Amino acid sequence: MPAPIDDDTRSAIVARAALGYSQRDIAEELGLSRTTVRKYLHLTREVVEGADDPRAALADVVTGRYDWERPRPAALRGFGDLPM
Repeated sequence: MPAPIDDDTRSAIVARAALGYSQRDIAEELGLSRTTVRKYLHLTREVVEGADDPRAALADVVTGRYDWERPRPAALRGFGDLPM
C-alpha cells in the first residue's frame, strides 16, 4: 500500500506532473515509490475531474489548500472503495 504523505509532498508530486515529469522521475526526485506517486496523481485526477471548477480544484491541490480529509462523493470513489 502506498505510504501516506503530507500536503507539501502531494503538492510537489502534482506540480512536477504538470511540468511533464514522468512518474519515475517524480518518485526518484522526491524519494517515493512509483506506486505512491501513481496513487496520489490518480486521487488528484479524480478530485479535479469531479469538481465544479476543475482549475480551482487543481490550484487548491498544488498550493496545499485542498482538504483531503473531507469525504469524497460516492461518484468519485474508486471501485476498491466500495463495501463488499
